[in-house]
Amino acid sequence: MRRKITIVCALAVMLVSGCTKSTIVNSEQPAEPVFETQEGIVLDWTQIGEDLDENFLDNEEYPMAVSINYFVRPEDNTLDLTLMVKDIATAEEAVEFADAVIRYINDEAATQDFSYERSTPNSYGGFFKEYSINLIVMPDGAMETKESWLVDMKIPAGSEERIVPVT
Repeated sequence: MRRKITIVCALAVMLVSGCTKSTIVNSEQPAEPVFETQEGIVLDWTQIGEDLDENFLDNEEYPMAVSINYFVRPEDNTLDLTLMVKDIATAEEAVEFADAVIRYINDEAATQDFSYERSTPNSYGGFFKEYSINLIVMPDGAMETKESWLVDMKIPAGSEERIVPVT
């Protein structure tokens, strides 16, 4: 009986391990990484949007953040960015939030397409050297009352124009 169990187990091991050529790893040619910048990379904006929400909303560092809305227009190299903050947010908090979001968007684009430079304290980064930003930061529920918006400006592509509150 013990011999039958051993034979059955040995057959099961042979069946599981298979007798065919493995196609999981092709050992005939070594894998080679590609280090050159690739052309025509399409950014995954769904992923960037999910990462923005995860990193900025319901977070201790940006407690005034309510929502992040964007629309990319590649035909004219423009990013429309509308940020909503709590109605008690100050203009300084709005500027800080907008600056962080812009730099984060650039750095996510640079992660997906490393032909873009990452942002620095003095630069919004490589993506925004090609794309203009139409930026609005408004209190929650104030979409129709433009007078209450905290930031409303256009930052031209390649400009390192600082974000300023509406005066």
